[in-house]
Amino acid sequence: MKNSTRLIALLLTLIAYAILSTSLFTKLLLRDPVESAAFLNDEVLVFNEADNADYSVDEDASSDDTDDDTEATEEEQSSVTSSHFTCDTEGAPDFLPKNHITRRSLHAAIIGTQKGGTQALHTILLTHPNILTSSTGHGELHFFNRYYQKLISKSSPVIPRKKAREAFVKTLRGRNNAKRLKRRGGENDISNPKNRDKVSFHSAPLYLFSGRKVPARMLCVAPWIKVIAILRNPIERVYSHYHFVYPEKRKNGNTPSFEQFVLEDIALLKQYGVLNDWNTTNFTEYSGSSEEYTAWENYLKVAKGNGPIGRGLYAIQLEIWMDEFTSHNKSISDDLLILQSESTKAYPEEAYHSTVQFLGLESKTIQRHEHVMKKNHHATDYSGSDGMSEEMYGMLYELFGRYNRRLYGLLGREWEGVWDDGVGASGVLKNDGEVVAAVDGAAPVEEKDVEAAGEAAVVVEEGEGDADTTVEKKEAVGDTATSVENGEAVGDQVER
Repeated sequence: MKNSTRLIALLLTLIAYAILSTSLFTKLLLRDPVESAAFLNDEVLVFNEADNADYSVDEDASSDDTDDDTEATEEEQSSVTSSHFTCDTEGAPDFLPKNHITRRSLHAAIIGTQKGGTQALHTILLTHPNILTSSTGHGELHFFNRYYQKLISKSSPVIPRKKAREAFVKTLRGRNNAKRLKRRGGENDISNPKNRDKVSFHSAPLYLFSGRKVPARMLCVAPWIKVIAILRNPIERVYSHYHFVYPEKRKNGNTPSFEQFVLEDIALLKQYGVLNDWNTTNFTEYSGSSEEYTAWENYLKVAKGNGPIGRGLYAIQLEIWMDEFTSHNKSISDDLLILQSESTKAYPEEAYHSTVQFLGLESKTIQRHEHVMKKNHHATDYSGSDGMSEEMYGMLYELFGRYNRRLYGLLGREWEGVWDDGVGASGVLKNDGEVVAAVDGAAPVEEKDVEAAGEAAVVVEEGEGDADTTVEKKEAVGDTATSVENGEAVGDQVER
C-alpha cells in the first residue's frame, strides 16, 4: 500500500513538472532572445574573451549617422521629456575593475557634432600608444542608440544596467569580427588579452543630437566614461552638412537647393515649437524651459538624425547632457570636454595633448604621430558649388546668434564671441555685417584616404571630413578646450 502511494505521488510530481516545463518553454519562445537568456540565467552574455562572437555589427550601418526610431506613443514621449529615466542598478556595481573589457572599451566617447571634426579628432587620438577604437573604420559604433534599441528597448524609461552592459559586450564582440581588427594577430583589438593595459573609445556624432535618451543610457551603463564634444561654427557646419549629403558629383534634377535644405528644417523646428516668433515669445524665458525641451524631443522624432539647422543649436543639446550629468552625480568639470573645431583644426598638436590629458593618460605618441598630424582630415568637396547667398548667410547668422550667445553663457568667457564674426560657409568673410573678402574653398576629395594611424588602420572617408574654409584664429586651443561646471568655465588654460 505504501509503495502504491509513493508511486502515485511520484507520478503526480512528474506530471506537474512536465506542465511547468511546458509553460516555461512557451514563455521563452515568446520572449526576446536576450531576455530569454536572462530568464534562464542571470549571467546573460557574459563571454570569455576567447569565445567566438555571435553578433555581427554592420560596419556600413554603423557609419550611418541617422536615427531609425519609430514614433513613440504619447505616454512614452512623456517619459522621455520629463527627465524620468531610471537607472536599474540591480546586480551591477557603479564601477567595474579597471582592466574589465567593458570599462576599458567605454573609457570615452566623442558625441559630436556631425561635420565638426569628430573623425579628425578620432584619427589623431589613435596615434597614442595606449588608445584603440571600440569600433572599426571611422569609429562609429552607435551602441547607445541603434544597438541599444535593438537589444534592449526603444522607449522604456527604465535602463537595465546589467543587461545593457552585457549587450554592449555582445555588440563589441560582433564588431570584433571585422577583418581589419584581426590583422597582425588582433593587435588593434581591445578585447585581445594582449591589450589589457589599453583603453578604447568610439565616436558617434548622432549622440549629441539624440535628446535625453543617449546620455541617460550612457551614464547609467558607464558612470566612469569621459565625454568629448567638438563644436563648429553652425553656419559652416550646415553648409558642410549639405555638401556631405548632396556632394556635387551626385547631384541631379531632384536634388534640393541649399536654401530648400535649410528652410525645410526651419519649418520643422517652427512646427514643433523649438523656434518661435521671438517678438511675441520671450527667448530668455523660453530657453531651458520644459516647453522647449518637450518641443525639442518631439522635433527629434521627425528629424531622425538629419536636422541641418537643429544640429547647430548646441546650447539645447549640451544643456540636456549637463542635466543628465547632474542627475547621475557625475562631475561636469572632470568628465565633459568641449572643444572648438576651428582651434582644433588650427592647432591639432595642442588639441591632441589637451584631450589625452583629459582622458587621464600620459602624453605619449607613436612613430607615425607626426605624419598623421600633417594630414588634412577636414576635406569636403565644394567644387562646382555656387556658395551661399548673402541673404541666406544673414538669416542664418541671426537665427544661430541667439543660441550661440546662450552657448557662450553656458561655456564661459573663453567662448565669448567666437562665431560672432568670421568666415561664413560660403567663403565670405564677414565683419560687422559687411562683405570684405573672399576665401577659397577646400580642394576636392577624389578618393578614400586610408591612413594608418600608428598600427590602427583608420579610414578617412570621402565627405566625412569638414570644410577647409575657416580663417585660422590666432588663439591657443587651451582657451577653447573647455571643461564646464554649473555653467561656468574652469581651467582657463590647459597645460601643454
